[in-house]
Amino acid sequence: MLLGELIGTGHYHQAPGRQPTGRAVPEGTFQFELVTDGHGWVLDNDDWVELYPGALMWHQPGDHTIGRSDWDDPYCCLTVRVEALDPIRRPANVPHVTWWLDLDRVRHFTAEVVKLFARGQLERPVLRDYIVSRLRLQAELYVREASKHMLPVELQRVLAYLDKHYDEPLRLETLADVAQWSVPHLHARFREELGQSPHQRLIERRIEGARVRLAGTNDPIKQVAADCGFSNASALCTLFRRAVGCTPAEYRRRQVRG
Repeated sequence: MLLGELIGTGHYHQAPGRQPTGRAVPEGTFQFELVTDGHGWVLDNDDWVELYPGALMWHQPGDHTIGRSDWDDPYCCLTVRVEALDPIRRPANVPHVTWWLDLDRVRHFTAEVVKLFARGQLERPVLRDYIVSRLRLQAELYVREASKHMLPVELQRVLAYLDKHYDEPLRLETLADVAQWSVPHLHARFREELGQSPHQRLIERRIEGARVRLAGTNDPIKQVAADCGFSNASALCTLFRRAVGCTPAEYRRRQVRG
């Protein structure tokens, strides 16, 4: 996705007692709308999607901007328009409408973007990259979290338990008790919903923890292994190489030296 000029940005306030004109985004343009206050609707695949503060829309050419507003509680939104230099559309894993759930950050980001654009404190390409990358990050974080919430609630509880206790010795019976399932049923649901076993998920989470520690600290490999739940440094090295393609020491050097 090649982006061109940052065309414009602003904090739009819909007038009460009136309806907005939802306009189709022209070719060669991306438009973002981030609702900061109020209540509205946007047309998405012939359905009207209800919008509240935190609603984030990544409009590609042909999509319509917000087209309805609550007369008594009109919406306000950050608007950003960016030139698109190639025919590639919105990233495939990012839907038209997502949500940024931290409303304090939504409003802070909106005020920051409007101020930076108005004052010309940054070169346009730098400001464009900052805005687009931040909005894309929030959209993809929402998609990732939303996919978890589509899982059975029992499995969500197990995954949350794994995230919190991955660095501890864990038994399958403990995870099964969290879900109130039998161990065979726990195995079956992991395979069905996630395509992996509980043990594979646990190792994946421990590797993730090790990567963070290796990139962010100077702790010895032995200490990283112990703190991330591995039996010893050798076990960490073997599983890390299998998952990442290099040893923990090589990974750390790459992060430090690029």
